[in-house]
Amino acid sequence: GSFYSQLEPVAQSMTSRSIGMSDPERGTFHYMAAITNADYEDGVFTMRFNSEFKQYISNLKSNFTILDLPMMLKFKSVYSFRLYELLTSKCYYPRGAKKIPDGKFKIDFNLSELKLSMGVVNAELDAVRRELNNKERPDFDKAVEKSPEKRFNNWYEFRRRVLNVAVDEINEKTELNVEFEPAKGGHGGKVYGVTFYVLEKNDVSAEEIVEKTKTELSADEKEDIIYEMGQLFASEGLKRSDIKAICEVADYDRDIIISAKERLLRAKNVENIPGWLISCIREGYEFTQKDEVKMRFGEFEQRDLSKASIKDIESDLLKQE
Repeated sequence: GSFYSQLEPVAQSMTSRSIGMSDPERGTFHYMAAITNADYEDGVFTMRFNSEFKQYISNLKSNFTILDLPMMLKFKSVYSFRLYELLTSKCYYPRGAKKIPDGKFKIDFNLSELKLSMGVVNAELDAVRRELNNKERPDFDKAVEKSPEKRFNNWYEFRRRVLNVAVDEINEKTELNVEFEPAKGGHGGKVYGVTFYVLEKNDVSAEEIVEKTKTELSADEKEDIIYEMGQLFASEGLKRSDIKAICEVADYDRDIIISAKERLLRAKNVENIPGWLISCIREGYEFTQKDEVKMRFGEFEQRDLSKASIKDIESDLLKQE
């Protein structure tokens, strides 16, 4: 059924992907299909790798990174998986990062390159691949522009929904302690890159790690959050001073402010929106699973989804139809 329909386009994509090596100085290149066959029959999906790959992946002596599979499988976000892989490979590869005086690895990424490497922008799209393939120095910015996908196109959304999530999970579940900062330049301080600082936790005492989590937000970080929340409340037409007051009462916690916004969308006839939001945050309102049930199931609003059977809910809805 749906499993079959989902596998077919995946099989087409897998068999069309190529891997290549080029040497512009010598004027040579070599490309090959990664997977030569992908078949599905009697509920079994089979794929065959190109046998020529063996010489490139067996008995390696250098230029590879060992990753701990059980740890990698603990990641909930695919972005955490990809960022950890990227940072680890750079730290172990001499030309990928440089060590700064405090023992950290400093790793710089062009913003567009990072989006492509983390899978935020699909590097397999034909228009994108044309910009990346057969070039000694690919134009990552142009490759991203060619993509019809515009997910997390805004820096603030990319940072909040991708980088913050990935870095928090890496810091919690791995041996690495990761921090990052945007690289800005040009008119208006546009973000063009990201600098990561990576340190193995074995080199940091428990007290230092705890103290690091208590670090006060910088003025720039607070300004970034104010700007981001201004975008969130753009339809409400709030003044910057209102947004700043809301951020301050929420201690610049994005999740608290977003929860308050979700509550606002369910409220009726709110005249003083800034005052209402500040009161909502001060009172410690939390967006609960039951509120979600009320929103989605209308007259079933008294039912707690955590206690109700999904089949019972489906049955009730079918009876109404």
